[in-house]
Amino acid sequence: MIKITNIKGISNSYPEEIEGTIEWYAAKEPGCDFCDLYEAEIIYKENGYFKGMNYHLIHYPDGEVHSPFKVQENIYVEKPIWNNGHLNFLVVDFSTELIKITKYIPEKKELGVIVELSLSEVEDCYNLMLETTPLTLGRSGNDGYYEIIWPEKKKIAIGKTETILFRIENELYFSEWYEDPDYRENVIVRDIQTGKIIEQSEGYLLRLPNNVYWKV
Repeated sequence: MIKITNIKGISNSYPEEIEGTIEWYAAKEPGCDFCDLYEAEIIYKENGYFKGMNYHLIHYPDGEVHSPFKVQENIYVEKPIWNNGHLNFLVVDFSTELIKITKYIPEKKELGVIVELSLSEVEDCYNLMLETTPLTLGRSGNDGYYEIIWPEKKKIAIGKTETILFRIENELYFSEWYEDPDYRENVIVRDIQTGKIIEQSEGYLLRLPNNVYWKV
């Protein structure tokens, strides 16, 4: 017989891995219709109402559930990112037009707000997400640019099929896909100050726990 740990405090939700850690999994609030942040923004603009999106945390190996947030109308809680011992959530409150970047410390079960930004600081929520490290709020607007919203403001020209992977200090790592005719990907490293390409190579890059990265 296999050993099965029954997760208490949440049901009818499939745990998703959080990149960069083997300790934590994210589970979407049961009953929440799946939609991304941009779709939620459209729903709110069209209806003046969004029923809310929330994520819970599940700790490995004990299966303990942490619930820093409760689902609330017009508030979207994005899947968290792992950031050197704690977790950061991107929270957007459409009714107050605020973007909140929060920090959750599991050992203390402590949630705090790092910064609040006006939703007007972004054109829209398309591909708005947190990256690390250091903690960065960025946006890929599908317009040929990667835009850093916080902690600094910057626009960097990128290729049409480039998508952000993560930030490491003053370097931005992107994945670029091709289909000519076979599908393949490149890893592109850009300087955050100039946007210039530092390195470009074929393959895939995966972020693993304990600051380990695999290049395939």
